[in-house]
Amino acid sequence: MNEKNKSNNLDLLSDRITNFETVLNKKKQKRKQMQLPVSGMAIAGRVATELLAGIVVGTFLGWLIDGWLETTPMFMLVLFFLGAAAGIANLWRLFTGRGLSVGYFKETKSKKKKGSNEIEFKKN
Repeated sequence: MNEKNKSNNLDLLSDRITNFETVLNKKKQKRKQMQLPVSGMAIAGRVATELLAGIVVGTFLGWLIDGWLETTPMFMLVLFFLGAAAGIANLWRLFTGRGLSVGYFKETKSKKKKGSNEIEFKKN
């Protein structure tokens, strides 16, 4: 192969890589936009839904267990508070950007800026 063909092949390859990176960056931007609702009403609706769903599901399951075991509303109260805690945990995951992924996250301080207090979450 002569030098001219090699340089043409390298130019074509670099063009293909540039096009691929452009498409990949556009997909990443779309994913970032889909993570959190933009408007305040959407966030308020999500907060209300997360809290209400946890409390309602916990209370209902407690009521069913109390009816099945013929006990006082002991299970209903316990599962009410567990449902509320689950709703709060879901909100915490939403606002910290952890999403619905499962697993252990190692928290490390960011080294991007000196003196920055940003925390990064890395999945092990």
